[in-house]
Amino acid sequence: MILNLATRVTRSALSVALGGTLLMGAPAPTRVARLPAVAHPFTALEHAEYDVRYGPIHAGSGTLSVLGIDTVRGHDAYRFRLTIGGGVNLVLYKYTLRDTMESWVDTATFTSLRFTQQQWHKGNLRSKHYEIFPERESYRDGSNAEQSSVSNPLDDLSLFFYARTIPLTVGSTIDIPRHFKPASNPVVLKVVGRETIEAAGKQWNTIVVQPIIKTSTMFSDGDGRVWLSDDSTRVIVQLNAKASIGSITMRLKSFTPAP
Repeated sequence: MILNLATRVTRSALSVALGGTLLMGAPAPTRVARLPAVAHPFTALEHAEYDVRYGPIHAGSGTLSVLGIDTVRGHDAYRFRLTIGGGVNLVLYKYTLRDTMESWVDTATFTSLRFTQQQWHKGNLRSKHYEIFPERESYRDGSNAEQSSVSNPLDDLSLFFYARTIPLTVGSTIDIPRHFKPASNPVVLKVVGRETIEAAGKQWNTIVVQPIIKTSTMFSDGDGRVWLSDDSTRVIVQLNAKASIGSITMRLKSFTPAP
């Protein structure tokens, strides 16, 4: 489904050719090709709810959803949303987090078109809004001037959905040079093993992935893990990520496929 992808797999070669489109007046543009629709392991209106823990302490809840299909600059786009809300209030330490990420991804090329984030951390709001232009390999941060991007870009949230679409062989390391901010590349996925865990009232056979995103506060050091169901749906069953002190874990509480 995804065209013009340059993804290197260590110890098991995986490579697909990719390209993008350039600004008018730059070298001759190349068209971002659009393929016939191919089924993804997720569908519009899919919804997952999570229990959020800070270490062993219940700290809140989270959701991961495919809200539907929107239109962005004339393109049909999946709208993904991740929310995390909670906190802990200990004698010597207080931690509060409210975070909402949204990503709009072209349904035909699976490239990011827009990415937003609203994060309350220690009483301060951090707000981000990026418009991403795959056809000319650029992005705009808020009202700032456009900056150079990469071919077939993805963002922080769409990368997790992309991971659900690719082969994950235990022992392999997959380099994905597709984060829309060039300094974040390559995003690395290490497939570290299989594990059976209990979540949402059942046992799940999972594939365990170690993501490394250089510019991410949650996954920069390689300590994070993502557990995906080892079946055709590739549901994210559990996620462990770095917090300012310690780590947070999101474990699946309920999963609702599209009606």
